[in-house]
Amino acid sequence: MRKFIMRRISLVIVFAAIIFGIPASAQDYQVDPETGFRMDKYRAPVPASIPGGTTVDTAFVKEQHEAGSMVFIDVLPPRGMGADPIDGYWLITEPRSSIPGTHWLPEVGRGFLEPDHQAYLERNLARLTDQDKSSALLFFCTADCWQSWNAARRAILLGYEKVFWYPNGTDGWEENGYELVDVAPVNFVDDTTPILFPDKAGIYLQEASGAETVIGTVQFKNQPDGTSTFEIDVGGEVFSDHFLSMRPFKCITGDADWFCYLAYPYDIRNTVAPGNLTDLEYNLLFITKSKTEFGIDAWNGIYYKLTLDESGSITGALNQGDLNVLQSPPEPYSYPIDTNEFFDDEAARQRFPTLSIRP
Repeated sequence: MRKFIMRRISLVIVFAAIIFGIPASAQDYQVDPETGFRMDKYRAPVPASIPGGTTVDTAFVKEQHEAGSMVFIDVLPPRGMGADPIDGYWLITEPRSSIPGTHWLPEVGRGFLEPDHQAYLERNLARLTDQDKSSALLFFCTADCWQSWNAARRAILLGYEKVFWYPNGTDGWEENGYELVDVAPVNFVDDTTPILFPDKAGIYLQEASGAETVIGTVQFKNQPDGTSTFEIDVGGEVFSDHFLSMRPFKCITGDADWFCYLAYPYDIRNTVAPGNLTDLEYNLLFITKSKTEFGIDAWNGIYYKLTLDESGSITGALNQGDLNVLQSPPEPYSYPIDTNEFFDDEAARQRFPTLSIRP
């Protein structure tokens, strides 16, 4: 009886292999015969091949990366609570470093996908290939990661014609001396990718001629919800200390005018997001004064309105206005400066019309 049962099980596996195109090597690795996917124990030795796809090594991946000839998809499952069903941000507790230019689609390599995860995968594959199923797709994770095998297999079953699987993943890439960069997971709801702020960036004041003066650094710490906390340090040899109007200031002196840093004196959260850089703007306030002027007047305030580009670099456009509003303490964590009262009409005549923050 036992022999009969074992024979029946073997026939089922063989039949499943025929139906799903699972090679013997995959059968040996406990691929589920009903679904064609590995259902659990995803961190384990993987087979040498994938049915319907192409297994590739690091040399091939490097070549294609330099050529920009395929879509790179990382499917590493993140540590944390998963995606927020309301705003789609992934609540993760550890950052992910991956191959530059990669699209991180977490949780699409499990053996069973809930309908919303299946839809997330299908939407993003369609988006990343411009609806062209002949586009080349490269799936990876880390070494010995079955989720990349599953995800690649799933893309093949969806009809994608050029699916490549990189079993060594980021481990193989890094072991060959190639760079890994922090990546953000694609939003689970709107399929956007949050822009990551650089770990550390320099702060530069730029003259109209293009000459730059470095005035400090910013250290960012990206958060799972797409925001970033930061620590800022403004200073250096370019500044000299002056006691003006009964207060200490750090100033960049000059033959005609001085450019003095005004440290924001009240509590602020020091948190930014791609669409909200206000806290960083409040940390980069300045006051100008003429060389011959005895004191300093906050009427001559400088406020840099900042914008973030896709590379993580930040550019600030100089606006002038009155900073005397800061003489009185505002409500905690409020924003007392009315930027609508600041103007850029005379920005081109200022010593530093542009501010830049970049790695």
